[in-house]
Parts: sequence; C-alpha cells; structure tokens
Amino acid sequence: MTRKSRQQPAPNPWLQRGRKLMWPLLLTLMLVGGLGLLIHQMNDPQVLPVRVVGVDGEITYLDRQRLEAAVAEAVDGSFFSVNLDHIRAKLEQLPWVESASVRRVWPDTLRVRVVEQVPLAYWGNDGLVSQRGEVFRPAKLPKIDGLAKLVGDDASAPRITREYLRMRSLLETVGLGLEHVWVDARQAWRLQTDNDVSIILGRRDVMPRLTRFVQLYPYLQQQMKQVPEAVDLRYTNGFTVRWREADAAQVNFDSRSREQGVTRIAGI
Repeated sequence: MTRKSRQQPAPNPWLQRGRKLMWPLLLTLMLVGGLGLLIHQMNDPQVLPVRVVGVDGEITYLDRQRLEAAVAEAVDGSFFSVNLDHIRAKLEQLPWVESASVRRVWPDTLRVRVVEQVPLAYWGNDGLVSQRGEVFRPAKLPKIDGLAKLVGDDASAPRITREYLRMRSLLETVGLGLEHVWVDARQAWRLQTDNDVSIILGRRDVMPRLTRFVQLYPYLQQQMKQVPEAVDLRYTNGFTVRWREADAAQVNFDSRSREQGVTRIAGI
C-alpha cells in the first residue's frame, strides 16, 4: 500500500502581496530618511556656510564695510537655507539704503545690490529728506553743498517736500534761491532765500501768495533798488515789506505807506 502524499497548503494571497510591498516600502523609507538627513545637512551653517559677502553697484555715502557687516549679522542659516528676505529687510533699515536685493552665488557667496537714498535737502538739525519725502537720519550727517534746510514734522515731510520743489522752481524764475523752509506746528510757512530775504506765507494759499511776491519782486529790484529784509504775504490784496536799515534810509517813501521801515504794497 502506497503512502498517500500530503497536499501542499494553498499560498496566502495577502502574505504574497505584503512581501511584494515590503521592499518598495523599505526603499521609500530609506530614501525619505536619506533626504531628511541631506536637508538637515544643507540647513546646517557649519556644513555649507556663507563665507563671502559682496556689494555690487556704486555707493557714495554708505560705508561698504558696515554694509557687509550688516549682511553677516543677518545671516541665519547655511548657503541654501539663509533667509534672503530677512537680510534684505535688515539692509533697508539702514539710513542710507532706499532699497536692496540679495542673491546667492555658488558655493558660499551672497551678492548684495543697494540703491542709495538721494538727499534732496537737510531735514531739521539731524536728518535728510529724499525727493520722495522720506526722512532718514544717518549716524553722521555729511556736508553737502547746495542743499536747503527744511524744518517740519516728520509726518508732513512728503507734503513739505512737494511744496518745497514747487516753491524753489517758482523763485528761480526771478533769480532767487531757496535756502530754508520752516513749517511750524500750526502749518504756517516761512522761507529764507539765498540773499537773506525772509518770506512769511502763513497757513493758507501759500503758493498763490508766493506767486504774488514773485510777480512784484522785479518791481522791488528795479524801482526801489533795494533788497528787502522780510516780506509778509499774509494779506488778501497785497503784502508788506520790511527793509534793511541801511537801505531804508536811502529811499524816500510816501509817509502814508512807510512806517518804521515797513512799506505796504497793494496786490496786483
């Protein structure tokens, strides 16, 4: 009698499927682990550090070494992980920087390009103002020939700057330069020209009042042959002129229009 052969158990389909999936899963885990390690290494400042900071472009007032030091202080990661937006924001906090951009250069360099503020005038005793009306205060004010001085509240700087440019252009039409502008807390305007004429404009209609003065200034020069000391334009139909003492004694005015060196002139 022959021994009856044993039947082989049928293979488990779930086990077979699990064995097929196991190796791809292990391979995926190894790849993810390796990628994570690689990312960790790339983020480590000691592995791929930023070693060089370069500044591109022409700069006039900025200290190049101070600029490079500011970038180095703001670096917070490796070559790949360093936050360029953070560095740019830090640079734009420097007084002389209007705007900045930062880029990576393989393998260990950051290149910085900055646009300097262009000063339009001095602002008060400790600052400068740009043509866009931005006030900035460098640690040390440079001496720049030809800049006027504007005085006012920082919040009003854009408006004061715009009006200053208009006033300067208007006065230049009669050969006058504008050296000082004061705008007080009441928003009253006073100007000083390059020949030391004080022009009082007040709070309202400052440009129409200054236009009235510019229209009559040639008359003051040609007919009276004097340089006024102060002109008060806070009148509806004219303005008053205060003459320098030496000049006032040289010209005879009608007694009705002259009083202690002051001449009242009707508007045009």
